[in-house]
Amino acid sequence: MLDKHVAHMRTKVAHRRDQAWHWYQRYKKYAPLAAFIVGFLYDTLTLTRIDRLSDNLILLGYALAAGLLIAVIGRVEQRRMKHSWFARHPDLITSATHFFLGGLLSSYVVFYFKSAAVGKSLIFVALLVGLMLANEFFSHRLRNLKLLCAIYFFCCFAFLTFFLPVVTHTMNNAMFIASGLLSFILTGAVLALIYPGRFQNNRREMLSMVRLPVIIFVALVVLYFLNWVPPVPLALKDGGIYRSVKRVGDKYEVQYHEPSWWQFWKNDERKFEYAPGDAVYCFAAVFAPTALNERVVHEWQQQNADGDWVTRDRLGYSIVGGRDGGY
Repeated sequence: MLDKHVAHMRTKVAHRRDQAWHWYQRYKKYAPLAAFIVGFLYDTLTLTRIDRLSDNLILLGYALAAGLLIAVIGRVEQRRMKHSWFARHPDLITSATHFFLGGLLSSYVVFYFKSAAVGKSLIFVALLVGLMLANEFFSHRLRNLKLLCAIYFFCCFAFLTFFLPVVTHTMNNAMFIASGLLSFILTGAVLALIYPGRFQNNRREMLSMVRLPVIIFVALVVLYFLNWVPPVPLALKDGGIYRSVKRVGDKYEVQYHEPSWWQFWKNDERKFEYAPGDAVYCFAAVFAPTALNERVVHEWQQQNADGDWVTRDRLGYSIVGGRDGGY
C-alpha cells in the first residue's frame, strides 16, 4: 500500500514538473522582462538605508551569485561542464545571471539617485538607468563573456564605492580607488574560475579579457574627479534656498516666495532674486551612514550682468551620520 502511494506521489510530482517545464518553454521569451520586474520590486520592498547591514548583505550576495553564474556560463562555453545540468539549461543560467545583475543595477539607481544633485551627477544616474534597461531587455545581446565580465566589474565597483565607506567609516579619494582595485580582484577571481591556469600561458587572452574593465576603471576615476559620480553613501534628503529658516521643535520652518501656479513642483527659491535688505538662507539635510563624519561645503554663486554664474563664497560645516532625516 505504501509503495503504491509513493509511486503515485512520484508520478504526480513528475507530471507537475513536466507541466512547469512546458509552461517555461512556452513563455521563456518573457523571462528577462519577468526577471527585471521581480528584481526591481524585490529591491524596492527590501532595500531601505544604504548603511543597513541586511541591505548590504543582500547586495553582496547578489554580487557573489552573479560572479559565480558568469563563471558557470564561461565554463559551459569552454566545454568544461558539457555533461552538467548547467550545460543543458543555459537559458535558465543566463536569466538568473541577469536577475542578479538587474537587482544590483536597480539598487544602484535608487541609491545613486538619492545622492545625485541637480546637474552633472544626474548624467551618471542616467547611465546607470541605461545599463539597467540594457541588461534587462537586451540580455540576448549581452551574452558575450567579455561584455559580461565588464558589466560585472562595473557592478562590483559601484557597490564597493559605497560599501567600503560604510564599513570603514571613511570616505575619501583613496577609498574610491581601493573600490576599483578590489573590483579587479573579484573580476579576476571569476576569470580564474573560467580559465584555470590558462592566463599563465596566454598573455594575449588575459589582456583581451581585462581591457574593458581597465577602460571602465579609468573612465570612472575621471568622472569621479570631475564630480560626475554622486557622492554615495551621502544623500541630500532635503534642501533649498529660502528667505527665512527657523527651528521649531525638532523641525524647521522655512519661508519663500510662492511660485507661479504652473510651477507646482517648486518648494524653494533656487534662483534667488536678491534685493537690498533681503536675507538668503540655504537649508540642507544631508544623510550620512552611522559613525561617518564628513564635511559638507556650500558654494554660493551670483549671476553677473553677462549671465554667467560666479562663485562668491564657499562655506563648510561638519555633519554626523546616522539620522534618517539627514543632518
